[in-house]
Amino acid sequence: MTSLLFMSITATAQHLTYGIKAGVNITTHQLEDSDYATSSKSILGMHVGLFGNYAINEKFAIQPELLYSTGGRKYTYSNSINTVGNDIKAMRAAVGPSEVDDVIKTSHLVLPVMLQFKIINGLYIEAGPQYSFVLSIKEDYDGEGYENIKEYYKSGTFGIGVGAGYDLSILTAGLKVGVRYTTDLSEMNKVELEGGNLKSSMFQVGLLYAFGN
Repeated sequence: MTSLLFMSITATAQHLTYGIKAGVNITTHQLEDSDYATSSKSILGMHVGLFGNYAINEKFAIQPELLYSTGGRKYTYSNSINTVGNDIKAMRAAVGPSEVDDVIKTSHLVLPVMLQFKIINGLYIEAGPQYSFVLSIKEDYDGEGYENIKEYYKSGTFGIGVGAGYDLSILTAGLKVGVRYTTDLSEMNKVELEGGNLKSSMFQVGLLYAFGN
């Protein structure tokens, strides 16, 4: 009986790996009114954290992760009304420069759970849900300095992710490269915004390293 239990634990351990991952983020924040800002561009962010990977069989695996993730977006408006922040700021009089910049920076604790399918040796695709806990949301309106506006946003959002990865064990055992696209299914804001509800999406590129390989 003891030997059977030991064999079962050993077999499970052979199918379970864990490690670290890190990479860069390119974030997009989508307002319902896509014409509200005259232009916008991403601010480069990053992600870093831990993952566990359990091989269900030769083709399928499940990979939960715990990531610290940052991102942001820079908007340009045709007047000095803030359209991404809260209603109080949105009431600012349209005075000063004809165009002003509004920078939003965010940080989240993200919990993705990806189901992976191995296409060929070393190459896999993945998809699954994720939940993002808001750690901070800061805004710099027209160069006035960053202000915490977290109170106007929800504590977290549900989303989904799809991606692909490739095993780079030919270079270093346990090393992989991955790309992933994530998008919110629920809006970020809990107060009404001038441009409508706000959702976030993100493109990620990163490296993963599994220990014990």
